[in-house]
Amino acid sequence: MKPSESAIQGHCVAWFRWQYPAYRALLFAIPNGAHLAGDARQRGMQYMRLVREGFVPGVADLFLAVPGEKPGLFIEMKTDKGRQRPEQVAFQKSVTESGYGYEVCRSLDQFQKIIKKHLCNK
Repeated sequence: MKPSESAIQGHCVAWFRWQYPAYRALLFAIPNGAHLAGDARQRGMQYMRLVREGFVPGVADLFLAVPGEKPGLFIEMKTDKGRQRPEQVAFQKSVTESGYGYEVCRSLDQFQKIIKKHLCNK
């Protein structure tokens, strides 16, 4: 059985926190994929609250708030066969045009390479 996107992300975050304890709080999840509970009305109310609070569809799964190659790095987690949705591609374009890094990551090994490359000046 192939690991889920959530499992890959969990392994990556655990490795990062072990490898870079000084930056522990500077790699964080953006839980845009959270499932809303309740009936349709309740989910709608929860969704509207999230929108008022700044929810933006397509935002990457993780953000590393440590400057390196770029001022910060957004990381979108995907499985081997996972593809970015149109709103994720639009978000990627927006942040890269603003000077931030953005990577799509599919494994712990790839994540380690991405982080090491980004932090090459640290």
